[in-house]
This record gives sequence, structure tokens and C-alpha cells, in this order.
Amino acid sequence: MLKRKDIKLQLTLLHPSQRRVIEEAKRFNVVCCGRRWGKTFLGMDRLIRAALEGKPVAWFAPNYRLLSDVWRKLQKTLRPIVVKVNEQERRLELLGGGVIEMWSLDGPDAGRGRGYALVVIDEAALVSNLEQVWQQTIRPMLLDLEGEAWFLSTPKGMNYFKSLFDLGQDSEQEEWVSWQMPTGENPRMKPSEIEAARRGSRESAFNQEYLALFLEGEGTVFQHVVEAATIPLNAQPEAGHDYVIGCDWGRASDWTVFMVVDITAGAVVDMKRSNKVDYTTQCGRLKALCEKWNPLQIIAEQNGIGQPIIEHLVRDGLPVESFLMTNASKARLIDALAFAFERSNIQILDHPVLISELVAYQAEVLRSGLTRYSAPSGQHDDTVMALAMAWTAVYDQGRLVYAISDEDFVVPDFEIPAHWRRAYGIEVRWNKVAVIWGAREPESDKVYIYAEYLLESEGAAHAAKIRSLGDWIPGLMDPAANGRERADGLQRMRDYRKLGLQLQGIDNKAESGIESVRQLMLSGQLKVFASLEKLLRERKLYRFDQRGQIVRRNDNLMDALRCLVNGRSRMRTKPMPDPYFPPQRHYGERSWMV
Repeated sequence: MLKRKDIKLQLTLLHPSQRRVIEEAKRFNVVCCGRRWGKTFLGMDRLIRAALEGKPVAWFAPNYRLLSDVWRKLQKTLRPIVVKVNEQERRLELLGGGVIEMWSLDGPDAGRGRGYALVVIDEAALVSNLEQVWQQTIRPMLLDLEGEAWFLSTPKGMNYFKSLFDLGQDSEQEEWVSWQMPTGENPRMKPSEIEAARRGSRESAFNQEYLALFLEGEGTVFQHVVEAATIPLNAQPEAGHDYVIGCDWGRASDWTVFMVVDITAGAVVDMKRSNKVDYTTQCGRLKALCEKWNPLQIIAEQNGIGQPIIEHLVRDGLPVESFLMTNASKARLIDALAFAFERSNIQILDHPVLISELVAYQAEVLRSGLTRYSAPSGQHDDTVMALAMAWTAVYDQGRLVYAISDEDFVVPDFEIPAHWRRAYGIEVRWNKVAVIWGAREPESDKVYIYAEYLLESEGAAHAAKIRSLGDWIPGLMDPAANGRERADGLQRMRDYRKLGLQLQGIDNKAESGIESVRQLMLSGQLKVFASLEKLLRERKLYRFDQRGQIVRRNDNLMDALRCLVNGRSRMRTKPMPDPYFPPQRHYGERSWMV
């Protein structure tokens, strides 16, 4: 109930989501809402309250038919304070000086020359020339009085109303704000009625008309997107779950998006978007995201500006894996993600931007027979691409070399008894060295992996660290590993022997070695200490590519493990000193045979 002197006006009581919109409003407001959410009453409320303050305001609609009903409601509501009515011009003059004018947008020049403190554009998505009307006619009307605008509509495809909605989602656009309000946000609508509408409608029609989603129609790539949007925006890391981050770098007008996917649950759990932010700040935000989620890897597009940033992040110690985006690789990404939605194997954040971009994403068959995937013209696909890259980590779980649960081979740390035989496998690549130590239990013949080492530094530093865990322990190395010349590998071994390592050469063939490791894991004869985070992380990234070849990234410790397993027969116990004949220590290439 609103009083003006001794006159009472009966205004519609707004429901909570309408009140929230008003509380969060800025100068230019875009409300994308489902049918019967209450946009007309919201628009009338904004118009009436401004007019009661003595301001000139206006209501715009796509045609006279849509205008007429609101015109009648306004006259009825404001009758006690209307001073003058002009039916032909649809103009109301109120006590206190306020003026309400109503215009049909059948032509682009409706209301040209007027000045308003507030305007409402009803069913904005139905205005065929909305861009021209807004930029050339309505926007100039707001200059003198620094007026505000309200765009209200149910979406109708990817038109200019969608562009205005995107402005409201852009944090850089300080005067704009937008909301997506499905029909269910109106508490006066019975859920049973909405469910009945869903059952009686095509999915696309229900998504647009009731869920207020922007749809393109034909060529839509992802199905069941709305049903998959079940993850709350405040999700937190869960113990025992593995995460990956997909990174799509923004350019001039695009957004940079970091998408966090829970590999274990097959779900999007976090998303960060930024626009027109320098790359130093973006890298800082990515690092903060890594501190929260501790991802197994970050999959980042390397095209264009991506590669220099990736190199910087790798130097800072982040587990970044670059992704080269080509037409073929993009098609594989999108196909895998579309398959996940089709089979309901994915859950995503209940975030309007992510949902809208996924729903609008298109596939176009070219004359060549190839398919081109993209966002509609003038729209964005940054969240889609970040998600697609992150989802490869979930897809790759089916191609893991050791697709075995941690529970089957990871054990708590314990002190290795002194009488157990030991050895270490070592993998040397340029200045990076990976080492895995193992011990053999005499009673069961089980092999326990109890220590790891992975670092880039000079050879002397590597040798000192390796010797610190027992300079009597034999090391197992393949001189011809990773396709290098055997002579080069032998020379590398000789160099490390001079530094005090007891290295022995072995043949570390990939196929037979991988099968040996797998069989030991499956049979329970290979156990790994829980503290070996680097090894366990690599195991979850160690995979075959689409051609069945090992992906030669993140596999240093895996190769060292294979060396150890292949040469486990050479493990030995710590020599016991002879009290009468102290041992003589000899290091050098003549002391050892390869």
C-alpha cells in the first residue's frame, strides 16, 4: 500500500526475486526471465514509483497489442492520481508532475526527441531492430536526466537482447547488470504446474520459455545441459578427489576462463572469468585457484598468446600441459564433451553464463563435409572451450596405463627393515633426474616403493641427494631410454658413477616393463607409500594416446619405476662391515660392468 497525501494506491506486492532484482539494480538493467515470472509487474513498479516522484517515464513495447494490456493496468492502478489522460498518445499526467508515456516500437523513431528519467523496454527480445532503437533513439532520451533503463523479456534466440544480457554479466561494465530468472523463481507458481509444462513441451521450448535460456535452435551441440546444472557455486574440495583446470586465455574482447573439473566425480566445481585483466593478474588468480584445488594438471591453450604464459607458469612450478587448438583437435574436444552430456556423465555449475554458452554452442556442416564448431556470431564460447579442455582429463581416465584404484596398491609409510633388499630405478633426461627407491620383503617377495626424487639441477647435486638415501644401494638405468644413443647413455652412466653412484645398466623396454608393473599392482605384489605424491600424481596422468602410444609427458617417475621393476632381481641388502677387513671404496668406470 503506497500513500501520497491522503490518496492510497493499491500496488502489486513483489515477490522475493523481484525485490532482489531491485536491490541489485544499476543504471541499465536486463532481466531475462521465464514465462509468468512477473516481469510486467516489476516494470510497472519501476515506472510508477519514478512517476510518483514527479519524473517523466516511458514504457516501450514491440507493438500496440503488447502495449494495450499494460496501458489498461496503469490507468486502473493510477486512476486516483491521474490529472489528464490522452488515449490517442497513451499519455498519463499525474499529481505531482509525473508523466507516463507509452510507445510502440513498430518503427525505429518512437518517442524521438523526448527526455526520460526511466524507461522500460518490455519483451525486448521481440523487438526486431532493438540494437538500432536502443543506440539511436532510446539511449539519447536518457542523457539530460541521466535516466535508467530496464530491458525485460523472455529470450528468443541469440539476438541483440542476448548481447545486452552479456553486458550485464561483464564485470567491466559498471553501469550494466543482468539476471536470469526462471519461472520457478516466482513463489506463486506451483512446482507441479511447471513440471507439467516440462513434460508437455519439447526440451528446447521448455528451456527457453520457462528456464529463460538463450537457445539458437538447429545445430545445437550439447543436450541436457540444464539437467546437468546441479553443482552449487560454492563447491569445496573433497578428500580423495582429483581435480584438473582447463584454461582458455582471453584476447581483445574475449574472456579468460579457468574451469575446475572434479575428475573423480565428473563434475565442474569452480569457474573463474575475467575480462580486460593483465596477464600477471590472471596468472596470480590461477595460482590462487591451484592453491585451493591442488589440480593434477592445468590444460591450457597454447595458441597465440598462450605459449609465453604457459612457459612462465611452468617455471613457477605449476603443472601446466599445453594444448594446441586445431580444427581436428577442437572437434575431438567438443565431440567428447557432447558425448558426456548426451550420456549424462557430467555435472556442471548452476551458472547462467556457462549454461547459456553451452546451450547456444553451434555445429555447422561445411561444404567440404567437415563440421565447424563455434559460438553464434557476436557471442562467446570461452567457458565452453575451457570446459572442453578440462574434460579431456576425465576422458583420458579410460586410457590410463595403470587404471587401478589407489586403494589397491597405496599403503601407509613404515620404516623399511634393514635386512630387506633394495635398489632404485633412475631416469635421466637432460638436466632432470627421476629416481624411485624400492625394497623387497623376503617373506612375501612384495616390492615396496618407499622414496622418490624428481628435480632439475646439476649432476653433482643429483648424485649427492641419491647417495644420501644409501650410497650402497644399486641404481638401475637404461642407457638407451627415450630414444637416445646407447653410447650417450653409457657416458651419462659413467659420469654419475664418478660422482659415487653404483649404477647398473638394464634393458627397460616399455611394453614388457609396463605389463610387469601392471601385473605386480593387480596381484598385490607392488605397494607404494602414501607419501610419494609425485609418483602417485604421475600415475594418474600416465596414459595412452588415441593411437595406443604412451603420452611422453609427466612420465619421468613412471620410467624410473619401470627400471626398478625390470631390475628388481638385482636388489641387494646393505653390506655388513667385516671387523677384520674394512671395505675398500672404489668409484669409477673400471669398477663396474654394464
